Amino acid sequence: MEELSEIVKNLELENEEDCTDYEYINVFKNPNKLPINQIHLEKTDIELRRDAPWDSSSSAETCFERKKHTIPALSRSWLPESVRFHKFEPYNFTMTKENTSFVKNNKLFLQSLHYLLSCNYHQFWCFVLFEPKVSLSLHSFLLSPVAPHLIKNLDEEQASVYLAVFSQFRRVYQRLVTFQETESEYMADSVGLKFLLDKKLLNLPIVITLIILYHETNLEFVNDLVGLYFNEKSVFRDKEIEEMLDQVVLTLEMVGGHVCGFEPDAVIVPIAVEEKPPVFNPGWVYSVVDYLLNTMSALHMLLKFYKSAMSVALAKGIPYRLSFTYEKVFYQLYDYVNERPELERNPKLAEIIFEEIALSRSEFIDIYNTFVSYCLDKTLEFSGDPLHQEEFVEIYLKLMTSALEDEYFICDYHERYDVGSHNEMFSSCTELDQTRTDYILSCITCLRRHNRLWKTLKSELGTLNKAIEKYARSKKVRTDVQENGYEEQPVSNGVETLFVPPSDDDIENSIKIVVDMFPHLGDGFVLQCLEAYNYEPSDVITAILEENLPPHLVDIPFDQIRIPPEPQPEQPILAYRGKKQQEFDDALKLLNDKKDMKEIKTFILDGIQYTNAYDDYDDEFDDRLDDGTVPVPDHGTEDILKYNPNYDDVVSDTSYSENEYDEQGQVLKAPEVKPRGKGNFCEDPAVVRERMEARRRVQGRGHHSGAKPKAPPQGQKDVVGKPKGQGQEKSVLQNRHKKGVHKSSRANHNRKSGAQWKRNKGMLPS
Repeated sequence: MEELSEIVKNLELENEEDCTDYEYINVFKNPNKLPINQIHLEKTDIELRRDAPWDSSSSAETCFERKKHTIPALSRSWLPESVRFHKFEPYNFTMTKENTSFVKNNKLFLQSLHYLLSCNYHQFWCFVLFEPKVSLSLHSFLLSPVAPHLIKNLDEEQASVYLAVFSQFRRVYQRLVTFQETESEYMADSVGLKFLLDKKLLNLPIVITLIILYHETNLEFVNDLVGLYFNEKSVFRDKEIEEMLDQVVLTLEMVGGHVCGFEPDAVIVPIAVEEKPPVFNPGWVYSVVDYLLNTMSALHMLLKFYKSAMSVALAKGIPYRLSFTYEKVFYQLYDYVNERPELERNPKLAEIIFEEIALSRSEFIDIYNTFVSYCLDKTLEFSGDPLHQEEFVEIYLKLMTSALEDEYFICDYHERYDVGSHNEMFSSCTELDQTRTDYILSCITCLRRHNRLWKTLKSELGTLNKAIEKYARSKKVRTDVQENGYEEQPVSNGVETLFVPPSDDDIENSIKIVVDMFPHLGDGFVLQCLEAYNYEPSDVITAILEENLPPHLVDIPFDQIRIPPEPQPEQPILAYRGKKQQEFDDALKLLNDKKDMKEIKTFILDGIQYTNAYDDYDDEFDDRLDDGTVPVPDHGTEDILKYNPNYDDVVSDTSYSENEYDEQGQVLKAPEVKPRGKGNFCEDPAVVRERMEARRRVQGRGHHSGAKPKAPPQGQKDVVGKPKGQGQEKSVLQNRHKKGVHKSSRANHNRKSGAQWKRNKGMLPS
């Protein structure tokens, strides 16, 4: 395409004399090189004499006189009176037949721009400051320019004129924000900025509009403009930014209400979009999508070129409104324009509408990623400060979690900016909750929208841009959801095609194939290319050769190395893992479960009648079987007492006779105690308890009969002493003190021996 300057030269414009009708005389002089706002110049005027004769034969010298005046260099007095400045005529894309005068009128506007550029520094600023028509002419273009993506819809002549206007308008504004042309023609930046602000030729909406128009064609001009307007001393800009963000929030709410309907108690605030007409109107649809696209583009440029606005936008909750508006508004728009005969009769307008919807969706996703990138930048900035890092990590996780509620938004975002790569970048600079990040990724991959995009990328399209473009231009979004609630799968030749993730060995082989073809590429970059192309090495090689990689892979370094995951620790091998717990329907069944008690009871009873006679391989001699006990078969629990070797002892020893004592307390006759046989290795607990009770009764009687208590055995220390009130010996007091001090240093009874004794007596299961 020709350069813009060449296009301007080839245009047939009117002569400058037709516009000016005067000859300008340059009187600017600045020998001391002072700022132009501090210079005074002499001006000579020709005035009629007061005493001029009325005779027509008098000469001009006798009737007129020359007078010199000293006035400031920046004054209205230097302006000519016959200059005309024309306005820019916008292009109406909804009614193309009304654009017949677009070329003619904009050639006049272009001539006005030429005239401003042809003026010298002194005359230029006099026009800007003291000619109201200049501001009106410049504002006419700023209010309704043709967006860069719409220029291709103009015909050849219209596009040529507009590109010339586009180029010359940038030169005019570049001259406005450049306050020094030569050493003698200049002014201070603060003075020039104040002039522009007073004349409404520079404010936040104008700056954002210029950034949108020229950030792709003339980035140097945009950076100069941003540096001038968003400098450190511009404190009043914060109020303008806050007002603009409030307007963005209001626009999202009102556009959503106009498209989807307002709530009964909603407050409707007028914006530059009319109410939804009762009859379908393509012009109304274009006005809605164009207004929404302009608003989102302005927000994107503000956040991109002025990072300080991020914190204000987060405080107002703007990112959390984006996903909700994306999910609600675009679905309704696609449904509203589906199969409309009005659009079928005007295919050019239909193409523009679907293109603007697609661009609006792209802006929503890019803006959301801007907030994510902001959190990542802040996390890197506060390296070594976990407290501040945690604050921005939490904002990132909140952004991703809240977006899960809007299926179409989060799936489209994940396809353009991989959420897994976000998690890896955050994990590389700070600690990240692995549970939350895994939950977010698992939710995304389970959504129907995500599965459908993957199938489209594999079967029909080769790149992500084409996939998103297809769904942006689709006439209805949810046609694949049937009435019965499940998703219709694409079927080819009667066989359902589903994506099966490859194994680790297959991935390694695919990486090796691509790296062998392109040795200069890193295996990390190749792996991400394979993920984008569904692990097809041939598709990746073709895309690299054709330089047709998806946009999210362009910014990745080509030599990126893949960092393998940390190996999992070896799991200990358990000798016994146990059975799977039985599932219960409710708590009552769980509480009433007596299965374990039955197993314990059966185990104990089986152990009572078990003998080693059944073990054919046990060659160990056991003298407990010498009493001639005959092994008995297992006849069930109801006959255990019948075959119990202790059964006779239990039945015969039903009572014990107490000792007989004389008057002095001497034992006359002791009760008979039957000897215990060797076969009684497991006595009946009732018999054991009865025998112990009899022994305690004997010891008790001897103590209460007046017998003197026995002295403590040798080696034991007396801590009992005399009865209370009779005084204690010194040794008893010392023994009591030692016992109190040392009683917690060891157990005061032998638990192990006691438990072993009970186990031997059959009181506990072994």
